[in-house]
Amino acid sequence: MAIGAKTGKTGKGTRKRAGAFRDTYFVIMAGGKGERFWPLSTDRIPKPFVSLMGRKTLIELTVDRARKIVPLTHIFVVLVREHLAIAKKCLPGLPRSNFIIQPFDRDTAPCVGLAAMVLHQLNHDAVMVVLPSDHYLPDEAGFTGLIKETVKAARRGEHLVTIGITPGRPETGYGYIKAGKKISLPPEADCYEVARYVEKPNLATARRYVRQGGYYWNAGIFVWRADALLEGLRLHMPALHDGLEKLGKVRSLRQKAGADAVFAGFEKVSIDYGLMEKAKNVLMMPAAFVWEDVGTWTSLLRVLCADESGNVVRGKNLVLDTTGCVIISDKTPVATLGVSGLVIVAGKNGILVCDASKAQEVRQIARIISKRGDR
Repeated sequence: MAIGAKTGKTGKGTRKRAGAFRDTYFVIMAGGKGERFWPLSTDRIPKPFVSLMGRKTLIELTVDRARKIVPLTHIFVVLVREHLAIAKKCLPGLPRSNFIIQPFDRDTAPCVGLAAMVLHQLNHDAVMVVLPSDHYLPDEAGFTGLIKETVKAARRGEHLVTIGITPGRPETGYGYIKAGKKISLPPEADCYEVARYVEKPNLATARRYVRQGGYYWNAGIFVWRADALLEGLRLHMPALHDGLEKLGKVRSLRQKAGADAVFAGFEKVSIDYGLMEKAKNVLMMPAAFVWEDVGTWTSLLRVLCADESGNVVRGKNLVLDTTGCVIISDKTPVATLGVSGLVIVAGKNGILVCDASKAQEVRQIARIISKRGDR
């Protein structure tokens, strides 16, 4: 959906399918570069459009998850303009008007703000379920059930709702949410006020959080009415809110340059830091289901089936006397002998070999290669 574009009304058949969730829309964030998944993820084809967990891409898996709750016409994807072609190729059934185009990547606050503006123009009662496109959620029934409860809470309009994941281990790569006072909204699910957000902790602190309880992983999944989100931005991020109002007045492609100029002026900031850590009307619902952020190559050790030696291997590879490795290849066979704790990825854009403990730092390679102009 181009900025300011109009969308046709939902037909009777679609309204019937949506049922009690006819005003609910999923917004899938497909921004970011996925630099830690080089060489398969690149500037041209970033992580959401890469197949990492089977034959389907991450964006396809996320859309499939959303379709368990709402029809395809109620699913929107936010992405930068340069990735529209690959997104349409991955999602041929998604209406063209359901792609919300950002001129530039400005992190998640402008991303969800733009989506809220578009959906509020479409339906003043719109409830948004905001999902990243890189999550592993094998318990689809558990996910669907909890999302339905969060929608009930968000529909009332007073709250910004987020989901917290019960920690399965001390994790230093995730942010945490400390639960505050328990409230009865809605009565079918546990619901807490948010005491505070915590940045990624060190290992000792993460162990303490798991031991004492009351802390949850911040999954980056949000549910709110579009108008409640816009009001939150007006209160806590007024510059972004004012810019979004200007974008809302754009009605033709002849004004594209002006829209690009407005968007370029937005601060690059996450919705967590810009709004959620400041707002007083945030609620958290804890999830018991298995969840992983597919953020680095080593995360595949937790989400894919490993062999008896703890290796995740994809491709026609030969693995001998090898333990705890991630070995991925598109076409070129990879052979290993007498190694452990490595990430080895061979693709058409290059070959990566790194110690598994350095998986977070692969982005350094991707950035250097991008600056050099290598494919």
